[in-house]
Amino acid sequence: MKPDRLLVLVVLFLGGCAAMFVPITSDPIKKLAWATELLDRQKRPLPAERLIREAIEICEADENMVCLGKAYVTYGFFFRSPTIEIAKWENYYRHYGFYDETATFENRLIKSKEYFERGISSYLQTKKFDALANAYLNLGFTYHFLGDQINECTSYVKSLEYHAKNVEITHDVEVSLPPSVSSFEEYIATLQKKSHCI
Repeated sequence: MKPDRLLVLVVLFLGGCAAMFVPITSDPIKKLAWATELLDRQKRPLPAERLIREAIEICEADENMVCLGKAYVTYGFFFRSPTIEIAKWENYYRHYGFYDETATFENRLIKSKEYFERGISSYLQTKKFDALANAYLNLGFTYHFLGDQINECTSYVKSLEYHAKNVEITHDVEVSLPPSVSSFEEYIATLQKKSHCI
């Protein structure tokens, strides 16, 4: 069999299997939860990205900024995911690209940054301070991977700022933290020290 024909068959097989065992739902939040499961646990980025795109379309149509913020942030995680770097997926994305046609394997961290920024922009319209704290924190991580220390440090400051605003209105805030730290403030201080922000 000719190599080109074999490649087409492989792509058709991958495309056909991509949606297997993915529940059908019109709820964008459930789509995002499934996308996270597919990406992080099942290492299946193709159906994960499709679900994220579908969720974005639904959130945009509903003009739901909280939903849209979550969808954009999930896309930010997608482009930063180590799953994309697995050899078979790296080869696939280098050859065929992403659903977002402006994304490439080489610029995926830039796309991650852009989607975290879009998520932040959506959340800013909702005063969803806990989500803003998390989005800025992860934007900081993406800047770290990009080697942009100034914007990484700025993102950590913004994350801490929105965490404080969330505590003001919520009081009893529970945050998932590494076992080695006792508070969100301590966690941010550790990150700032590690990145020579302070």
